[in-house]
Parts: sequence; C-alpha cells; structure tokens
Amino acid sequence: MHKSVMMLLVLELVILICLPLLSGCAGNAILHQIPQVATPAGVDIVFDIQSPKENATYSNGTIEAIFNVTILGPELINGYTLSKMLGFSYYQGDWMQNNEWCPVYVLESEFHACNFRISDIPYGQHTINFTVTGNGNFVIANHSLVGFSLGKTVSVDCFVYSNPVVEFLSPQNVNCTSSSFPLNFTVDHAVTEMTCVLDGQKPISISGNETLTDLPNGAHNVTVYATDQHGYTGVSETLSFNVNAPISFSTISAAALLIAIVIVGSGLLIFAKKRNVEKQKHNLGTFSD
Repeated sequence: MHKSVMMLLVLELVILICLPLLSGCAGNAILHQIPQVATPAGVDIVFDIQSPKENATYSNGTIEAIFNVTILGPELINGYTLSKMLGFSYYQGDWMQNNEWCPVYVLESEFHACNFRISDIPYGQHTINFTVTGNGNFVIANHSLVGFSLGKTVSVDCFVYSNPVVEFLSPQNVNCTSSSFPLNFTVDHAVTEMTCVLDGQKPISISGNETLTDLPNGAHNVTVYATDQHGYTGVSETLSFNVNAPISFSTISAAALLIAIVIVGSGLLIFAKKRNVEKQKHNLGTFSD
C-alpha cells in the first residue's frame, strides 16, 4: 500500500480514538484543520424520541426526556472507511433563555442514548427543540483526508400542567400610613380560586387584587394561594408589611370617653360601698343604744 495512504489511515485512526476524549472546541479545531466537504449522500442523524410525545400532556411541570440518536450511512466511500461520530446533544424549550446539555448514559461514536428530567416547566403549550451535532471524515480519490459536519434538530410540541406562579408586585416591608393594605400580585395563568392568609389566620377568599382594611397598627404578613381548574395550587412568598396609621380625633375622643366612664363608674362604686359601710355602722350604733 502506498506510504501516503498508510499515513492517512493512521491519522484517521488517531482522530477516531482521540476525538471522543477531547472537548467540543478541541475536537472541532482538529476537524477544521482538515478540508471540509458536503455531508456524503446517505449520511443522516436519526432521532427515536420516546418522550416527550408530540401533542401529549404532562403534569407537575416535569417531563422525562427519553430518546436515542443514531448516525446512519455507508461504511465505505471510495473503498476507504467512512468515519462518523456524534458530538453533543442539547435541548431548549420556548420558555428557556439558553440551551441545556442532554446527559448521555450510553455513549458510542455513532449512537447516543439519553434519559433525563426537564423540570420547572411553566404551565401551557410548549415547543422543545432537541439538537444533536456530529462530524466525520473519509479519504477522497487523491488520497487526501476530508471532513464533514452533521447537525439535526427535532421539535416536539406538548402541553404541560403545573402549579400557578403567584408573584407579589409590592416590595417587602412596606410601611403603610393607613389602616389598609392593597394586595398587588400576578398569576401566570387562569385560576378558579384565590385565598389569602393574613398573619397566619384563617384563609380569606379573594377575587384578585383587593385591599385589606381595618388593620391594627404593627407588623403584618400575608400569603396568597391560587388554584386552577385542574387542582394545581400555587403559593406566593410571604409578604411582610407594617401599618403605622395615625390615631384619629374620633378614636381619641372615644378612648377618652371610655376611660372617663370607667373612672367615674369606679368612683361611684367606691363611694356607694363607703356609704353602705357607714350606714351599717350607724345602724349598729343605734341598735346598741
């Protein structure tokens, strides 16, 4: 066999052994030093997605993602081995700002098996994109080694049920100068029942952003609960606030009147008891005479 061909085959073998051990950046750097060509005919990435299923529904804001990925294609090109290998797998839901790597529990050059949990999915209809990258190389007619890249994305639409997300718009530890406090919160989807718990007391039914009234001065806290038609309940954080309402003149007058009544009543009671004692003494003196 021609010496140059032997060297190319050795180089190909080294790449096949070392590339899976390299990071994506290092592996791609090696490949990009090799002339790149179009992906050979018949080479393709095939997804076998068992979960999530298209148009299926999932509960508790969670999906168990289970899928296999395989590279299909001929074994030889021009009588030389066609090397193919998968690179990285990642996913991104329409509620996510960035993609996440898919954990791979079976890792082979031409086959990946993935099984992992996607959690904290908000309520509603979603599209999840699963993407796999790959690359390969082969020897062309002039005995030169060339490389190619692979990539494929599969989208799955599904509906996810999850707890309503209840968020206060008011900051913590607000100081109120009146005896009322406005509830100001949002819920991420339609609900059928809302309640609030003030200072750990019994739940109070509310219809939305309402105002709590007749609050005594001092520290308070409130928590909002929201339940949707499917029985999922979301809970807000506990919001703390302070009421420091000035005492009105009518309140002062009523308090002063009450104190005066108590004082006068107590005085009259003492006076009556004293008169009763003196009368009893007088009667005893008269009886003795």
